[in-house]
Amino acid sequence: MAAKSGARRAALLDALRSADAPVSGGQLANALNVSRQIIVQDIALLREAGANIVATTKGYVLADTAQTSTQNTTQTMTQNAAEQPAMRLDEPARTFKLHHEVEQTRDELQTIIALGGRVHNVSISHRAYGRITAPLEIADQADIERFIHDIESGKSSPLSTATSGYHYHLVSAPSNEALEAIGRALADKGFLAPLLPHEQEA
Repeated sequence: MAAKSGARRAALLDALRSADAPVSGGQLANALNVSRQIIVQDIALLREAGANIVATTKGYVLADTAQTSTQNTTQTMTQNAAEQPAMRLDEPARTFKLHHEVEQTRDELQTIIALGGRVHNVSISHRAYGRITAPLEIADQADIERFIHDIESGKSSPLSTATSGYHYHLVSAPSNEALEAIGRALADKGFLAPLLPHEQEA
């Protein structure tokens, strides 16, 4: 499964690089025989690995198309992944939609980490501002405590407070089984919220 995920992301990059116009999430999903949600997750992971993928009203565009070959870009991204353990292109990933109180943030993150997950980012879908995403890269208890400390010691509030506690985490794990276990654990604690149809669109 892991190898398949890595090959799919490389194929996604190649599709964007060879396109003469923006490519929609639906087109990419059909070409790669996956759901649009998988494409959204792959795009997020590729961006974190260094790919300059831009979302437009007509679809996705690889902004640095004229600068580098597909092979070189893929090699660079693989090197970045090796140098930064936070990002592994060959690991399966999933976006979880969550809802909880600010005081439950530590419990939510610990639930994910305890089952082998890594939290790459947090995002919200704001009615006025659209999708807003911030990097996290939380992989262990020390990362959790640092994040909680930064929130509690500053004047800022978690991003999710702008959407009444609703937010998304892009989570990767060593296997799809681990992601399934994470989803079940989050659901058992009442943190998991279902994705609506429009939220699965690119």
